[in-house]
Amino acid sequence: MKPLCIIPARGGSKRFPRKNIALLHGKPLLAYVVEAAIQSGVFGSVCVSSDDDEILKIAKESAADILLQRPAELAADTARVPHVCASVLRACAEKGSSYPSFAVMLPTSPLCTAEDVRAAFAIFARSNAHYVPSVAPYDEPPQSAMSVRGNELKSFFTRDGLTKRSQDLEKLYYIDGSVLFARTEVFLREGDFCGSKTIPYFIPPERSVDIDTPLDLLWAEFLLERESAPHMKTS
Repeated sequence: MKPLCIIPARGGSKRFPRKNIALLHGKPLLAYVVEAAIQSGVFGSVCVSSDDDEILKIAKESAADILLQRPAELAADTARVPHVCASVLRACAEKGSSYPSFAVMLPTSPLCTAEDVRAAFAIFARSNAHYVPSVAPYDEPPQSAMSVRGNELKSFFTRDGLTKRSQDLEKLYYIDGSVLFARTEVFLREGDFCGSKTIPYFIPPERSVDIDTPLDLLWAEFLLERESAPHMKTS
């Protein structure tokens, strides 16, 4: 049975109001992600979970085939994506559709392509991994992080981050939210992502964009324009 794709799209956002449906080249961010999921051919169904009628309308127009009104307790700022996914999986099971595996894709990662979805799924399908998230490298080594205590700068981790060259530090990654595959039974038992047996999918950095502020949206616009410009493409 093909996996379920879950796209959580809450209506509220304090730092960037209505960010999940902000326009990128005239198209809502959510639409990019729904279309990438469908075009990948990987999923049996694409589900958008939201507390917002306008978002669900855009999801329907983008051809998502499952639209779920999110419970009020999962619409608050404190609601976490794993909780939303667990709610969706249980709601589908109650309606007779149980999925052995699923993926979660965030609408704030609009540059993730159908190719990325297929590549991550290929790793998931041929391995015994419980989770396969897309990951991207940190631009700056986290080991060099500083904190301010009182009015003084202090090394947050160890002195290594300050005394070693950046190329001598271990390369570290973060889960970027573009796509993450999981085995349903394991996920529901562990209650969170990236617990046991997690294998990464290294998404190309130029497609790893998490839109959390208007400045992030401008960066995504630049990357899209760069990709579409003929003189920027390589043969």
